[in-house]
Amino acid sequence: MSEPWSSGKVVFVCAHGNAKSLIASSWFNRLAGERGIAARSLARGLTPENPVPAAIAERLRREGIEVTGFEARPLTPTELDGRARLVLIGVQVPPWASHGGLEIETWDGIPPASENYEASRDALRTRIETLLEDLAEGERRP
Repeated sequence: MSEPWSSGKVVFVCAHGNAKSLIASSWFNRLAGERGIAARSLARGLTPENPVPAAIAERLRREGIEVTGFEARPLTPTELDGRARLVLIGVQVPPWASHGGLEIETWDGIPPASENYEASRDALRTRIETLLEDLAEGERRP
């Protein structure tokens, strides 16, 4: 799931990097592509766990998102070099990530995907729509 970076960049981070941030990154990339927005994202975890839970992988597969071979990876300082935004999903920003120029958003209150995938996905998509609107507006500015 590694793609070349374009103008807008987002790193989604959750606790384990194999559920909420994966769902968010997958849907972000799909929706950005559908809208012709150059932004792309990736998923990371503070304490990565593998593999992707079977129920999460199956739900994503049903939605046309294939995650076979995905490996949750840790958020590292080099991940943030030149990144436009860091989106923390239910986790706190690591102290080393609080450096100047980095846009940081915290998305709290997202339901656990393992308990209610649809509610989690829908809450994430609502916030992704807003984020994409912001990025699209930024791409339209000279």
